[in-house]
Amino acid sequence: MKPTKILVTGATGFIGARLCELLSLEERIPYRALVRNYSRAARIARLDAQMALGDLGDTRSLSAALEGCDVVVNLAHADDRAAGEETRNIVAACRNARIRRFVHVSSMAVHGPSPEPEVLTEASAPIRRWGEPYSDAKAEAEGIVAKAFEEDGFPAVIVRPTVVYGPYSFFVTPIVDEARQGRVSLIDGGSGICNAVYVDDVCDAILAGIARDDVLGRSFFVNGDERLTWREFITTFAKMVPRETRTYDHPSEEISRHWRSRDPSAKDTLKALARLTASPALHAQLATVHPLGKAIRGAKELVSQAISPERKLTLKSVLQRRSVVRDDEPAAKLPSMGRVVREAYRSFVSNELAKTKLGWRPAHTFAEGAARTEEWLRFAHLLA
Repeated sequence: MKPTKILVTGATGFIGARLCELLSLEERIPYRALVRNYSRAARIARLDAQMALGDLGDTRSLSAALEGCDVVVNLAHADDRAAGEETRNIVAACRNARIRRFVHVSSMAVHGPSPEPEVLTEASAPIRRWGEPYSDAKAEAEGIVAKAFEEDGFPAVIVRPTVVYGPYSFFVTPIVDEARQGRVSLIDGGSGICNAVYVDDVCDAILAGIARDDVLGRSFFVNGDERLTWREFITTFAKMVPRETRTYDHPSEEISRHWRSRDPSAKDTLKALARLTASPALHAQLATVHPLGKAIRGAKELVSQAISPERKLTLKSVLQRRSVVRDDEPAAKLPSMGRVVREAYRSFVSNELAKTKLGWRPAHTFAEGAARTEEWLRFAHLLA
C-alpha cells in the first residue's frame, strides 16, 4: 500500500530519527513525528519535520497525533514497566482511527537475554517471560500486537532487528570511547556471533512492511547477511581511533562471576546493618533525642562491663571496617553483563523469511555500513 501520511512514534530515538531522515530526504513520504520532549528532537527538527507533542501513555495526545495518518510505525519504548499499557494504548488509538497499516518494531530481545540456538528462524524462536526487564517488556508489547491481529485482523506487521549499528548507535559509540582511552575489550576473544545490521537496512525493512499487503500478522527477523564475529565488529570501529590501544580479553564466566559477587547477599546486608548500628555518627544523631541518648549510653555501659578489653577492640574493628577499593580494581573496566549476554551468543540469526516474504534484503555490507558510520564519527569529532 502507499501511505498518505505516516505517524512515527519513538521518532527521536536512534532508528526513529534515521527513519525520519530517510522519509524526508529520500522517500519524500509525508509523516508526523510523535515527540515526548521537543528538547530531544534536535536531530529531526533540522528536517523541518512535522512534530506532535505526546506519548503513548497519553491517549488524548495519540488521537490528535493520528489525525490524517493512515500508517503507524511504532518505535517507541521508554520504560520497560509501561511497555504493555503503552502498546495497548497505541493499538486502541489506531483501531479508533482506522489505521490501514501498523508496523511494530520489536527486537531480537523478545527471545530472551541469552537466546538459545532455536532463535535462528521465526518458526522456532520462542517468546515468553525471561525474568529480564527489557526482554520481557519487548515480548509483552509484541504479544499485544500479535493478539490484536488474531482477534480482529488488526493490520500489523512485526519486524525484529538484531544488533543495529550506524551513526548514533549505542553499540558503536562505547567502542570508540574506550579506544580513545587506549583500550579495546573483548569477551571470549570476541568469538561470539555479532548479528549486525545497518540502520538504513532496518528502515528499508520497515518501509517494506508498509508496502506489502500479503504480510499482515507476520513477524520478521531483520539481520545483515554476514556471519560477523564480535572481534571483527569491535576492532573495526576501534581502529578508526588514531591512537595505540591495548586489547583486554575477558572470559564470559569470569565477568559473570565478578558481577554476581558484587550483588549483596543477606550476610552482607546484616554486616552493613551492624556497622550502621555501631556508627558513632549515628549514635551522635540519636543522642540528640534525650530518651534515645540515655538508652544508648546505658547499652554501651552494659556491653563494656560484659566483655574484655581485647574483645572490645576486635568488635570495634569488625563493625567499623570499610571496604577498600584498590587502584587496580578491575570493576570499572570489566564489560557489563549486558555485553556478556550479547557477545557470548554463538548463532547466526536467519533473515531468509524477510527476503522471501517481505521482499527485503540488506543493501549494505558491513564494510559499507562501517565506512558510512566512520564518516559520521569524523564529522561529529568523536575520533580525535
